[in-house]
Amino acid sequence: MLPFNKKPISFLISAFALSVAPGAISQEVTESEREKSKKESELIESIVVTATRREASVEDIPINISAIGEAELRKRAITDLKSLIEDSVTISAPANSARFADSVTVRGLNVSAVTQTNLEFFVRSTLAYYLDETPLPNIGYRIKDISRVETLLGPQGTLYGSGSLGGTVRYITNQPQFDESIVRFNTGMYQTDGGGLSTDTDVVINQPLSENLAVRASFAYLDEAGFTDRAVSPSFREDNPWVSPDGSGDTLLKNDDFQYVSTGKIALAWQMNPDAKLTFTHAQQSQLANGSRGTTLDPNEEGDVFQYGQDVIVSRYREFADRSFKLDSLDLEWDFQDFSMKSSTSYFEDTREGQANYGIGFVYYGDWGWSALTPEQTDESPYMEFDNTYSGVSHETRFVSAGDGPLSWVGGIYYTQQERSLAFQEFFPTLDEVGGLIRDEIGGSTDVGYAEDINTDYQELALFGELTYSVTDRWDVTLGARVFSYSDEADPQITDYAFGLVDTRGAIENSASGEKFFKFNTAYEVVDNVLLYATASQGFRRGGVNGFKDQGDQVVAEDTQNYEPDSVDNFELGLKGSFFDDALYIETNVYQIAWENTQTYYSQSINSFPLNGTTNGPDAESRGWEFSSRLRLNDNVSLTYSTATTEAKWAETEEVCLYAGGSECRTWSKGGLLGGAPEWRHNLGANFYHDLSSGLTLSASVRGSYTSEIQSDRSDSPDEDVYRYDSYTLYSANVGLSGDQWRAGLWARNLTNERAEVSYQSENYVGDRLIQTMPRTLGLNVSYDF
Repeated sequence: MLPFNKKPISFLISAFALSVAPGAISQEVTESEREKSKKESELIESIVVTATRREASVEDIPINISAIGEAELRKRAITDLKSLIEDSVTISAPANSARFADSVTVRGLNVSAVTQTNLEFFVRSTLAYYLDETPLPNIGYRIKDISRVETLLGPQGTLYGSGSLGGTVRYITNQPQFDESIVRFNTGMYQTDGGGLSTDTDVVINQPLSENLAVRASFAYLDEAGFTDRAVSPSFREDNPWVSPDGSGDTLLKNDDFQYVSTGKIALAWQMNPDAKLTFTHAQQSQLANGSRGTTLDPNEEGDVFQYGQDVIVSRYREFADRSFKLDSLDLEWDFQDFSMKSSTSYFEDTREGQANYGIGFVYYGDWGWSALTPEQTDESPYMEFDNTYSGVSHETRFVSAGDGPLSWVGGIYYTQQERSLAFQEFFPTLDEVGGLIRDEIGGSTDVGYAEDINTDYQELALFGELTYSVTDRWDVTLGARVFSYSDEADPQITDYAFGLVDTRGAIENSASGEKFFKFNTAYEVVDNVLLYATASQGFRRGGVNGFKDQGDQVVAEDTQNYEPDSVDNFELGLKGSFFDDALYIETNVYQIAWENTQTYYSQSINSFPLNGTTNGPDAESRGWEFSSRLRLNDNVSLTYSTATTEAKWAETEEVCLYAGGSECRTWSKGGLLGGAPEWRHNLGANFYHDLSSGLTLSASVRGSYTSEIQSDRSDSPDEDVYRYDSYTLYSANVGLSGDQWRAGLWARNLTNERAEVSYQSENYVGDRLIQTMPRTLGLNVSYDF
């Protein structure tokens, strides 16, 4: 069993002491800093972003882009990607527990099951993630000392490269400032219905060290109490109940889905000369996410019958994920007369190890002829341990024109080398003894029934650029391209107790050169502040390799063992602009996406033992409409409304065969619907701001969001009936009061305590888990600028 360590809050204190010398911090924050924060909160629609690699207002960029600033993020208690997605009408992900990585769906692009799974191999995302300039395999980094979060919808293959099939999310961190000292303290507490009291605290420090040297540090600690209880033994084992393997004798653990997260970042900026700046940044995060959200159902009853009541799961073994994330980056910015340059080099490590119950394991062990391992015969049960590791180096140097004249451009070079290892082992105590297994013959550790390590070493080199020509003062045309080469090496290691039937090893390589993707965009300002645009853009996702095994004279087909990158062609027509003297702002677009070489899950069955993998299925298509608006009724009251609808399905019928001889084939039929996204989603909000005569500012908002049914997985034909999650509506609200140096606010999520199903997890013998929306949660936040 992996060790259990609560992350100490002393991490914050030590880091604070090391980073700040006594007396180094001024006790005053300038008026400009406070005014900036207030303005960002009240005029969030005017945020300046750098998504196109040059500064521009969201309203002036001719693509579907949104941004939310630091003050608004704090006001609505958005502190991670999961809570950000909950507020989106275009991005979807199952609301699983904190210890899981989730499949993310954008604009209907998804062919993986939207369920809760312990195996990251099954997690798929069509969204690219960036922390400043660094692309990451996933984002678990908390939103702390973040200037803004930018969301770009549609493929961003030319500027952002691999992974941006459906869009890109960028966390833009606050940078050191040379002209002011800042000490900001933020703390909050919240409680989920049925759970304990949680606290979330962070400190931000900015200190000029000289005229051209400044440091900025932030430290945060989350102590989140859970609300889900864990029962050790299933209710139907009353005559022979399981006991906790840790020897504690516990039968029920209260609020077992807790987590502790320590987050820190320090950045040192050196203004080398008036035109050049060098910044070194180190960020790290430690997270212990314990337990699983959900309710275990009774497998012996029809329908959704709870075993022990709502928010009680059955798990004999403790479940947790211990995650560590580190990032180091060096950024050089240099302004020349006709262009600017930015060079960024970074290295990251992201590890997630832990343990989980494995109730479904009885399917593979108890039914294979060993009657002593069936649930009726043994007091033992299986569990699993996992160890997932990502690491990588990325470098990008780009040049951006000064923007004078009708011609502007962006161009650069990009290189990355990333390693990934997704490993897990299944343990079944007494397996070796009962099965008569000889470890010297089958390999692996004692009582390990199955072990898997799917690893890759990926390298990519790319040249990219975009060129924009202003035909007139109102009409712009942009052309973009990305040319790249890549190699992907893998050495899958699989060992099974089935006497070598499934075991597989061997290095596999997949590579290509001269791959090309393009973009075309044209934008026309119909009247002042009203922009009409059309885009044809492409995006792609890296390919990979499988660990399938030849069987006798049946050889695994090369195009099944190696799956190719998939890509999308997006065609979009949109409009954004202000009307009635800026009282009404509207963004809307329609799109159609052609998805080629669609990557989808695929498995090899060897005597009923599955080897999991991925293959290129048939082409698919997605089409939809997106709309967002803001209506300012007066200086104090505004309304917001956004909606999106999408439909994605297989665009052709295709058969994929496992072996080169054309055997063991699977067919996907045209018209089968893809899962993961609702057909409709609506968000409606009302916002209020008022400057009180005492110099204080009062703000409040209330929001409602509706999500229609969500298909839980792909359907392989139009007639296949796939399980759907029901529609639901959630309400949230917040109210705040702020002065010159302080802010305080109350917030609430799921005001009506709606408990709708959003995910599930198969647990077979002990009972499947039903995962629902979070119960009503109430919180208080306080900030003070010293």
